[in-house]
Amino acid sequence: MKNDRKYRVLAIEEDLDFGCEERMAAARMAVVTLQEESGVKVQKKQPDEMLYERGIEPGDTVYFDREGRLQKPKMVYFVRHGETIWNVENKICGSTDIELTARGHEQAIETGRQILKAGIKADAILYSPLVRAAETARHISEITGILRREEPRLTEQNFGIWEGTARNGDAFKKEKEKFACRYGTGESMLHLAQRVYNLLDEIRREDRTYILVAHNGISRVVQSYFTDMTNAEYAAFGIRNCQIVAYDFNSPIS
Repeated sequence: MKNDRKYRVLAIEEDLDFGCEERMAAARMAVVTLQEESGVKVQKKQPDEMLYERGIEPGDTVYFDREGRLQKPKMVYFVRHGETIWNVENKICGSTDIELTARGHEQAIETGRQILKAGIKADAILYSPLVRAAETARHISEITGILRREEPRLTEQNFGIWEGTARNGDAFKKEKEKFACRYGTGESMLHLAQRVYNLLDEIRREDRTYILVAHNGISRVVQSYFTDMTNAEYAAFGIRNCQIVAYDFNSPIS
């Protein structure tokens, strides 16, 4: 089975056909009832110890690796910060440190509740040091109980001469497609990608799940790490304030 084919675990039961002689010679097996995304149910035998080691339980989403063993998806979650006054005024925030609005704080609190309701489990929240992201992460942490840690590599891109200007200006739209441009006094897309890709590479190697709380510019880089994009698609990509996006390191790049 391909590793991008997902299943939901419905039940895990002892393999009653696994006799005493077999128990002496091999690892104890379990029968796992799975449901495909189409709704079709299948049953597969899996080593009970392996299921325990990988923390696979009923309700989990899983896939089969190349050896035919169940694996949990290796997830990372991205959340954009709550609303700021410059978002309302349609200005480019970039590395300018802008506070959340009252609505932005409410959005962050509601996001924490959504994460709890969805049953999203994470080892830590990594957040940009800019106040709009730091405050969003604080609210999520307080509601979910997930510890948070500042991560400087999640700081929004410095857009140089464009900071504080209209986000939808025609000139800026064209500039966003120039990946090596530093916008006079800012940071190029290539430098931005270097630091964010390095962080994602590190997370990929860890046996931990993170929620990243950062910015719209960072969301483009994260999206491009998991998805092939043209320059125009990259420049146009964006997510809403406090939108939650899930990425699976095990899925092939689309």
